[in-house]
Amino acid sequence: MIVQQVNLYQDRFREKRLWISAAQVAAAVLIVIAAIAIWSFLLQLDLQQAEQRNLEIGAERERMTEEFAAVNAELAGLLEDSRIDSEIEDAARQISARKRVLNFVDANRFGSGEGFSSYLVALSNLQVNEVWLNQIRLAEDFVQIKGSSLSAEQVPGYFDRFSEEEVFRGNRFELFALSRDRNSEWKVDFEIATRVVLDE
Repeated sequence: MIVQQVNLYQDRFREKRLWISAAQVAAAVLIVIAAIAIWSFLLQLDLQQAEQRNLEIGAERERMTEEFAAVNAELAGLLEDSRIDSEIEDAARQISARKRVLNFVDANRFGSGEGFSSYLVALSNLQVNEVWLNQIRLAEDFVQIKGSSLSAEQVPGYFDRFSEEEVFRGNRFELFALSRDRNSEWKVDFEIATRVVLDE
């Protein structure tokens, strides 16, 4: 009979303790999976919000583009509007005519500076918006003035101011006429004269 003694206190016979159990590993894996799922959900939510914001920005950009195109079209229409050009030309003609009258009087082209210059100075003083003169005829006992206005209501006010100028006081005007040409309905023409002229 063989007898062998075994030392049961050896390290190989002691109970081994595991630092991480299978349950702990499984729990850690579940936690990681849950974290990944939550992170993916948050990323998906951010992506949806970014896509929604991108759609809103695109709609806003399209609206601004349409407004810009409308403003450009309106500006182009204004630039092509010939009425503005005609009004500018009319204003330039009025200014030019008044300058010529003033220069004519200042240059004393009536010899001594007397004669008709007082009438021209008086007419240059009678400035009313939207009223301009087209023709002036002066003689020793005759005054005829032809002009135009953008509004018929401005004409009486223009002639009311004649009393402000001494040279016109005492003159009796026998002719006063208003007319409107079909080809230029945007203005009204007027004529006054100290007597009716029949030889035109």
